[in-house]
Amino acid sequence: MDSTWEVIYQYGPASKHRSFPARALGLALLALGLGGMIGPVIPTLRLESSYAVKQAAAYVHASESEAKPLPKSVPVVFNPLVAADGSVITPVNRDFSLVIPKIGVNAPVVANVDPTHYTEALSVGVAHAATSFLPDQDGTVYLFSHSTNYEWFVRDLNAVFYLLKNLKEGDLIVLIYKGKEYTYKLRETKIVHPSEISYLVPQIGKKSLILQTCWPPGSTSQRLLLFADYLTI
Repeated sequence: MDSTWEVIYQYGPASKHRSFPARALGLALLALGLGGMIGPVIPTLRLESSYAVKQAAAYVHASESEAKPLPKSVPVVFNPLVAADGSVITPVNRDFSLVIPKIGVNAPVVANVDPTHYTEALSVGVAHAATSFLPDQDGTVYLFSHSTNYEWFVRDLNAVFYLLKNLKEGDLIVLIYKGKEYTYKLRETKIVHPSEISYLVPQIGKKSLILQTCWPPGSTSQRLLLFADYLTI
């Protein structure tokens, strides 16, 4: 009789109840371990997935709204201020602002910022280097802003350029200055060391645009530069 109760105690229902806390603890530790590995990349995945969804929606919209070619007698109106979903973009202001339709940038530009003292300017908008030209002048416009790889820092840092890396050759960038639109087409991108500051030297004789942000996102070890040429409409 005693041996029977020992078997029931060791292998019966009671033993299952005794092993449940240990099993639950093991599962909890496993979940914490997986969370520790996956957690740091979740913000980046959210940023990239959001961008991918917008691009997919834009592709579907473009496919569904393909129109028949217009007669040659009908003039084609070029409007670069169109979002990925086909909606018209209203610039945040007409005094000085930057619009990059592909990545959803629509931000004010702070003019004539000292490249060595820019913290305050970047908290309210994109900074225009005082060493460069303005859009209505015959030279290179140089703009810079923060980037980040953490979604919660986009708002805190005003990281306007956090998706700059997703731009490709041929993408359009629009500057609005004193009520006029200046459209540029992306030509190339470069990653350079922070000590390479020759790009900040005024470049006269050609209307162009340079955008700068930190690289990799969230780091200050290098700089990502995008070069765009003025598009004559």
